[in-house]
Formats: sequence, C-alpha cells, structure tokens
Amino acid sequence: MIRTEEDVINYIKSNIKTTSSNVVKSIGDDCATIKVAKNKYLVITTDTSLLGPHFSKDYSPYEIGYKCLATNLSDIAAMGCDPKYIFMALTIPKLESNWIKSFYKGIKKLTEIYNIALIGGDTNRGPLSVSIQVIGENKHNILYRDGAKIDDDIYITGKLGCARAALMITGVKKYKKEFGLLKKYLHLPEPRIDIGINISKFATSCIDVSDGIAKDLYNITKSSKCGADIFIDKIPTHKLLKKIIPSKLFYEVLIGGGEDYELCFTANKKDAKKIALISKKYSLPITKIGLITRNKLRYFDNNKKVDICLKGFDHFSE
Repeated sequence: MIRTEEDVINYIKSNIKTTSSNVVKSIGDDCATIKVAKNKYLVITTDTSLLGPHFSKDYSPYEIGYKCLATNLSDIAAMGCDPKYIFMALTIPKLESNWIKSFYKGIKKLTEIYNIALIGGDTNRGPLSVSIQVIGENKHNILYRDGAKIDDDIYITGKLGCARAALMITGVKKYKKEFGLLKKYLHLPEPRIDIGINISKFATSCIDVSDGIAKDLYNITKSSKCGADIFIDKIPTHKLLKKIIPSKLFYEVLIGGGEDYELCFTANKKDAKKIALISKKYSLPITKIGLITRNKLRYFDNNKKVDICLKGFDHFSE
C-alpha cells in the first residue's frame, strides 16, 4: 500500500530504472550526481512549489519567486556545490505584468548573488505552480547523506523553528510584531551556498533542513547506517519562540516543523576549529547539537532523555 512520500519513492526505485553507468548518485539524496568527464561532476535537483503547501496568498510575487529558487538552491548547498544553471516551468492563472515583473525580481536577486544563468523552461496557464531545476558543479568534494561516521559531531547552521513559528502565527493579530520579526525566515530563506562549499572540504555528510530536523537527521542516520544523540537544548532558535509557542508544541515547531533551509552536517571532532573559522568568516552561527552513535536516534533535553515521535513534513500525511 502506498501511503507516504517515502512509499512512492520506494515504489519508483523498485519498478523504474534509476541508474546508469555515469550516474554516481541517483534517487535518495538532495541532488543526483552525474559524471560528465574525468574529475568533473554535475549535481542536479528539481522541485515544484505550489500555492498552499509552499507559499500562501499573503506572499508577494517577489517572495514567491525568491523562495521557490532559494529552496532549490538549498539542495545544491547541501551537496557542497556551486549552482550554475537553472530551468524553470511556470504555470500561472493569467498574465499580469506587475505580478510577472515582481516575481522575476525575486528570481533575479538570487541569480545575481550566485551568478546563475536561467537557460530554459516552460510557461503555461493554470493553477499557480513553479518548478525549478538547478544544475551545479563541485569545487572540492560532493557531500552526501551516507558519509556520517561514529563519533562525528553534528552541526546546524543558523536557527531552527523560526519558519514554522512564523507560519503558526500568520494572521494572528496579537502577534503581528512578532510575525514581522520572524517572517523573513519563512518567506525569504537564505540558501547556505558558501557554507556548503566551505564545509565540503572536510564534512562527512550533509542535508538541508526542509522537512524538520527530526526527519532530515533521520535520513542521514538511515543512509549512513548509524544512530545519533541530539541535545534539544543546544539547538539554536529565536528567543521569541518560547513566548509565542505553547510549551506542548515547542518540540514540534523546533525539530518537526521544516522550512528552515539550514544545513545539518556531520564532521570529525578534529575539524571543530575549521568550523569555528567558517562561522566567523560568514557571521553565521554554526552550532554543535549532537553526536553520531552506533544505532538509535535519541533525544535529550538538559541531559534528560525525552521520547519524541515526530516524522517531519509529508505532503500526503493526513
């Protein structure tokens, strides 16, 4: 019975050809990797963003364009690679000049920052939908989910839970000010391209936090055939969360919410100084939140073990 996204992926892998001689990494990571020449590889990702699950009517066209591209670039960042080219298929209900111009300003913002070329795509009429494919190159070493080693430290960039918190208080009048402060995490996430490229020189595994750290870190442990101890009290977040999120929902928002688009990666203990220097260079917190272990995924809060059953975001969950 096919009930979840994972079930769909498993069915595809069992029934459709997903590899060939030049495919280094197929389904199961943030990007696919293709060998195109000796010591040269391309990483490719594609995602569809829809009105409802990915953005809402309170987003400006600029924010829709920006976020749709930023979330795809986050997959390239998770591979430790440099984005080069994009294809985009845009479906819109009707042609509105102001909407189109604002939308593409959001796209342009990121293409200029990362020197990316939009080289093709498609435009259709219908319910609003944005599908983007990004092609990137590796500068040092491509990062995958399956490289974590026992006793590696687990790190997270930036802050978690802010996007989910902003989503929860959208339209809540008494939290209008707080929403204004948290909105950028939800509407305008920053792809961590530079961090990904820098940590690719030594990190052992990496994933971007799109479905919640609980689900995304589980994907690392599953792929790497290991476990992890996660220290919830070490996970960085915004001080506002304790104020606006009920205590019974705090874990769900912090580690189960998704849409953070930060990088979660593992590294040998000897690389701690390198990570501190990268954090300083880019003025971005990179925080150690756990340790790779032999089998189970366990959570601790202020040294107390807590039982958590959070599956993260699934498009088909009830």
